[in-house]
Amino acid sequence: MRHLLEHERPVVAYLFELAGMPVDLDALIVHPMSDGGMGSLAIVPFDSSRRFGSSPAECHFYDLDGIPVSAALNLDQDGKPFEIDVCRVDFEPTVGWPSHTELLAGPPNNSFKPTPLRGAA
Repeated sequence: MRHLLEHERPVVAYLFELAGMPVDLDALIVHPMSDGGMGSLAIVPFDSSRRFGSSPAECHFYDLDGIPVSAALNLDQDGKPFEIDVCRVDFEPTVGWPSHTELLAGPPNNSFKPTPLRGAA
């Protein structure tokens, strides 16, 4: 168990903002999930009776290598924050985390158009 790392804060804050839910990022306790290094986080309390209930917010960003990454705030069956689900579309580890200004609401574009690398002019 740990607090959020600095690079995780923009994604988590944005998801709670999209969901219209207040969050104290300094008090949030998480546990990295076994997802191959993509960055998913379980949110306390860690209780085996908790189950997925809904996903009120989703956003995406483009990793440093241009691969789309989806992030979703999932709530448990009681409407409490359950996890931050992070998934690169190629299932490889996330290379770099975005700033708040690089986050886009909703799922990634599925048009298969090439995406520009972050920081490219």
